[in-house]
Parts: sequence; structure tokens; C-alpha cells
Amino acid sequence: MTLRLRLNILISMIMMLFIIVLSIVLILASKQSIEEGVEGANKVTLQLLDSVIMSSVQNPEWGDTHIVMQRFLEDLGHVRSNRISLYDLQGNLLYKSPPSTYRLNTSPPAWFVRFLAPPPDVSSRLIRFGRLILETNPVGTIKEAWVEMSRLFYIAIIFLVALNIFVYFLLGKWLQPINPMLRAIEKMGSGMLDIRLPQFQLPEFNSISNNFNKMGSSLEENIKENQRLASIAEQTADAIIMHDKNLKISFWNHSAETIFGYKRSEVIGKSAGLIVPEKLKKEFLDNLSNIKKRQSINNYETKRLTKKGDLIDVSISASPLIDKKTKKVVGDIVSMRDISEKILAKQSQKELRQNRELTAIIQGHIEDERRSLARELHDELGQYVSAVKIFAQNIINRSKGKDKDIEESALSVTSAANQIYDGMHSIIRQLRPGSLDNLGLSETIKDMASNWRSQHPSIQIDLFVGKNLDHLGEAININIYRIIQEAMNNCLKHARAHNISINLDHKDKYLTLIFNDDGVGFDTNLLTKSKQFGLIGMKERVKSLSGMFSIKSTPTKGTLINISIPLDN
Repeated sequence: MTLRLRLNILISMIMMLFIIVLSIVLILASKQSIEEGVEGANKVTLQLLDSVIMSSVQNPEWGDTHIVMQRFLEDLGHVRSNRISLYDLQGNLLYKSPPSTYRLNTSPPAWFVRFLAPPPDVSSRLIRFGRLILETNPVGTIKEAWVEMSRLFYIAIIFLVALNIFVYFLLGKWLQPINPMLRAIEKMGSGMLDIRLPQFQLPEFNSISNNFNKMGSSLEENIKENQRLASIAEQTADAIIMHDKNLKISFWNHSAETIFGYKRSEVIGKSAGLIVPEKLKKEFLDNLSNIKKRQSINNYETKRLTKKGDLIDVSISASPLIDKKTKKVVGDIVSMRDISEKILAKQSQKELRQNRELTAIIQGHIEDERRSLARELHDELGQYVSAVKIFAQNIINRSKGKDKDIEESALSVTSAANQIYDGMHSIIRQLRPGSLDNLGLSETIKDMASNWRSQHPSIQIDLFVGKNLDHLGEAININIYRIIQEAMNNCLKHARAHNISINLDHKDKYLTLIFNDDGVGFDTNLLTKSKQFGLIGMKERVKSLSGMFSIKSTPTKGTLINISIPLDN
């Protein structure tokens, strides 16, 4: 199977996997949406029917409740996501809501209906001379979801076919330079070090060509200069080791003594495998095999053993030694460099990068959970509080002038509901400010500063927000908001400041935030000795945006936080 066909199949498999994952995500989202929609529709319908029942009871002149309800349901007709039935006390069906006419010709498969259908919910209301039954009926919503999924699937299939044809054509054109490359590599592998590649139009292949040609030239120069390198090998900082054709050590410089701990007299004439770990013997033999084929090894990273038995990381470069007269390989010359510190530094950088990526992911999930919790509080608890206020107001209206105790109790309930409502909105603002999504970063920060001024009138809070800061993206918006929020909370809790200055602006493709107060300050040297999670969190948020974070503070002289974030990142 050719490389071209393999790449085409790989791209097709990736696209198919993407389509499958996307379909699963959409089905799961549809399931959740249907469940929430059916639940919401059921609650609204129940509230509507309860209102009709209460109105009928309060107005007996309208007639018996089951007759009033029957007339109302006949006028109401079909209710989305619900099936309503009305029976008299003898169990005779008086009314049943008509079936939906929405997408009569659409028939989703049974597995789709079973997966998306929420658990059935049946509610019953016993009314005067009758019984009212309310059942959930999500069929219409499921049909709509099936139509959308089918449309998306057909579009994806058409796109996949078109993409395959297009990619197959492009790969054939782009991979043409591989053939001369393979021929050149085969010739160089056979010992023709003077082989060179032509220039190519594609920059990647052209880079390969240039590097290949440079490698060929380098190999030729290395063969010519083996003798000169042997004379200066003793002075290099790298370990220089030479082996004869029987893999016995014939040269061991001073740097090799320093790195591996063996004196020259201890290793001359010994096997080259003396410093090779047992588990790397096969790798070592493979490298020797390549050298015997007159191939060089450049900057190959592996491990070697010291005299004390310690494993150290080394970078190896090796070339064959060729007899000028017979043109045969008579040994090899190896240069080894201790890269233990380099490997450790790379590992530390990698772990730091992974930790920051994990921190960014965790922060993203936290913000998502806060957004979801704020939405649930607003949608669910807000409805209940509003319902309590409505019922309390109805009680006030009915008891006004009749029963003062009931009226006062209802007023207390209304007042308590208002306090709950205000407290709920305060919690929602702390979890996820709605203005950040609706009005943007600038107005959200201004609103937050206004709340601080009203809560702390004794503190002078100066805020400057530059223009055009409402299109920075979700990541910058939420992190800047949380940084300002954390800085202000720290200031209000610990600084005992009288004046606070916040300056947010962008200059030369950088977003700058300067937060300054005239509070008690602190010794910044103590940050490394104590767990200042608030400041650490602020710093990590800035680092996750590739920004710069600095803090300056002096006891009794206040604190200055300076943040700079590149906007083109």
C-alpha cells in the first residue's frame, strides 16, 4: 500500500471518527435538551391547569369544575410535549388532547426514540366531579431532533467524499519528490556519498534536500578529517572513544575518564560493551551495524554506565573509520556528551508546561460549572421564588380588609421572597456575572466596581477601562475578571486601604492591567515561604495566557500589581 493511499485512508478515518464523535455529542445534547424542554413544558402546563382549577373553584357560577376544565381543554387543543386526559368520577373519558400533526411523515428509528425519550412522567389532579391526567409526550421534539441529525449526517457524508477526492489529488501532487529522495537515500546507503538531491518547490521537501546534501558533504569531510580529529580529540570536552574492527577500545581521552570514571589503562583493549547497559545491548549492536555500513550517527540520545554503576544520559555521534588504501571499515570513532542536566531541564520544562495546561483545563471546567450552577439557580430557584411571591400576593389581595393577621403574614412571605431573590442574584453574580456574556468585559468590570463602591463607601475606588475591550475572547475575559475580583477581595480583606486604582487598557497589541492600593502592604519575600493561593492563582492565570505578572509591595506603602498579556496569542 502506497504512502499516498495510507495518508488518504488515515485522513478518512480521522474524519469518520470526528463525525461519529460529533454525532454522539449532538445526540447527548439533544437528549438533555429534550429532557429539560419536556420537564419545563410539563411544569408550565401543570401551573396553567392548576390556575384554571383554582379559578373554577373561586367562581362556582361558571359551573362544575370538570365541565369548566373540559371547555378549557377543548379550546386549548394540542399542548406540545404533553398528553392531557379528563375523566369523570365513574372513569368515563370526557376529553383527550388531540395528537400532534407536526412531521407526521417522520418516523425516527426505535433506538433513537428509546435513547432520547425521557422517563415518563404522569401527574394527576382530582377535581370536582372528575380527574385530570397529565402525561409527558416528547414525540414531536424527538422527530425534530431526528430530522436535524439526518440532515447533518448527509452533509457530513457528502463533505467526507469530496474531501477524500480532493486530498487524494493533492497528495499525489505533493508526494512526487519522494521518489528521487528514496533513490538518493538508497545510493548513499550503498556508499555513494557524493549523491545529491535537486531543489524542490515545496519548502519542507526543499529543506530535506538541503539537509540531505549537507549530510552528504559532512560525511565526506568527516572521512577526510578522521586523522586530524584524532590528534585534537584529547583536548575536547566530549568523551572521544575509538574502537577497532573487533569492537575493542583503542582510544580513550581524558574527558571519557572524567565522565565514566575509568582510567585509560583500565579500558584499553576491553570490549566496547563495557559501558553499555544490558537492556540497551540490542540498540548498541544495531548502531554498530549501521556504522559498519559506513553510516554515521549524529546526536543520538541514549544512556551509558559509569564505573560506579550509575546510568547517565549521553548524546552520541559516531562515524566509521575507513582505511584510505583498502577503503574498508577498520573501526569507528565515537563522541559522547553528558546531557544529564539538559534532559533534566527538558523534563522540568515539560512538567511545568503540563501543570499549567492542567491548571488551565481545571479553571475552564470550574468556570463551566459556575456558569451551569448560575443558570440552574436562575432558572429553577428563580421560578419557585417568583411563584411564592405570586401566591403571597394573591393571599394579600384576598385577605385585604378581611383578616389582618393573614395579610401581615403574606406581606412577610413577600418580603422574605424578595430577600431570597436578591440573595440569589448576588450569588449568581459571584458565580458567573451575566453581564460578562451579555454586555462584555468593560461593562462587567464597571458594574463590579459600582457594587464595591456601594458596599464600601469609605474607600475611594478609581477605575479606568480603555476602549475596544469587548472582543478579547472568553479566555481573556473570564481570567481578567477573576484576577481583578481576587485582587480586590485581597485588598478589602487585608490591605486596609483608603484608595484603590484599577487601570485596564491595551497598548501595542498588549492588554495591561495595573492594580494599585495605598494599604498596609507586605513583604514579597514571604510569598515563597507561605501558601498565598490567591496570588498564585492570579499568576497562573496570567501565565496560562502567555502573559507577564509582577507584584511590588512594601510594608505600610501599599501594593502594585502589574499584568501584561499579548492579545495576538
